Amino acid sequence: MRSKFLHHLEGHLMPVRSLVFSPNDPRVLFSGSDDAHIHMYDAEGKSLIGSLSGHSSWVLSIDASPDGAAIASGSSDKTVKLWDLGMRAAAQSMTNHSDMVWGVAFRPPGGAGVRSGRLASVSDDKSISLYDYS
Repeated sequence: MRSKFLHHLEGHLMPVRSLVFSPNDPRVLFSGSDDAHIHMYDAEGKSLIGSLSGHSSWVLSIDASPDGAAIASGSSDKTVKLWDLGMRAAAQSMTNHSDMVWGVAFRPPGGAGVRSGRLASVSDDKSISLYDYS
C-alpha cells in the first residue's frame, strides 16, 4: 500500500485538532481547531465551503453522524455540541462535563430495535457520557 500527497487545505488560524469526512459526500471534510471553529472543506476542490462557530474555546474532537445530517464536537469549553448541517448551526449544547471534552463518537447504524441515534463523549473529568439523539 502506498500514499501520494495531494494538497493542503488552509483556513484555520490556530492548530487543527480533529477531522472527519462526511459519510454521504466524500468530497466534504470537517475540521476542528484551537480557533474554536469547525470548517467544512471541499477536499477535492481545495476550498473552504463553510464555517461553524459556537464554542468559546478549542474544538478538540469532531465526528459525523452516520446519516451525514449532523456533526458533534467536543471542546475545551467543557461542552458537546450537536450541529444541524442543514441549518449550519448548533442544534443543542450539552453541558454535563466538568472538564475538557477530548472525544466524541456516533454509534454506527444498525441493530434490532434501535430507534434513535447514540452519541458518546469523553472528558478530562474522567467520565464517558452517552446521549440519545433524533
